[in-house]
Amino acid sequence: MNLKRDILSLKELILLGVLIIIVAYYFVVQGPIQKQTTEYETRLVKINSELQAVQQKAADKNRMKKSIDAIFAKYDGNPPMTPEYNNINYIIGELNGILGNTYNYHLSFGAEVVDENYKNIIRRPIVISFSTQKYEDAVAKIKTINESNNKYLIQNVSVYDSGAKSSGLTDPFGVPVNSTQDTGRYDIVMTMTSFEYKADTPASHEGKSK
Repeated sequence: MNLKRDILSLKELILLGVLIIIVAYYFVVQGPIQKQTTEYETRLVKINSELQAVQQKAADKNRMKKSIDAIFAKYDGNPPMTPEYNNINYIIGELNGILGNTYNYHLSFGAEVVDENYKNIIRRPIVISFSTQKYEDAVAKIKTINESNNKYLIQNVSVYDSGAKSSGLTDPFGVPVNSTQDTGRYDIVMTMTSFEYKADTPASHEGKSK
């Protein structure tokens, strides 16, 4: 009986020793390895994320370069420059010069917004309305605006023929025009956008109206 108990005690002692070795191995070897593995995996995820961001920036840069190259090719190496922010006074002066001799001329600006793709580009919505007595005059005014160095993006042009001898016209000074002298009336409404470059972080502003 004593020998059996001694044998059992020896087995238990050996089992305990094995357990101690396993625990020691985990805390001394496996634990630090697992910790390092987790840290490496975390760093790898971060590196992959940064790599994707760099690749995206590189792709965006390549697309931008292609767009710039296309613009330079379109204008034979001398493309128009985007006006610097705030260009509103020049716009008002230019449009007044083009449309100042038309009838019922009105100019209004919407709230400027930051371009979705280029954060330093300010988009300024513009609505223009005016009237002429000749269709050819209306077309000439629209063509002059389209050929401006500001490179307005004209989005919509509506021309309404109000018919001959129409009433309600006023001259540039707001004085009613004698309807018996009218040979016709063409009412034009234009919506377009001007673009301006702002070096610092853009901020929204309330629209202005003339």
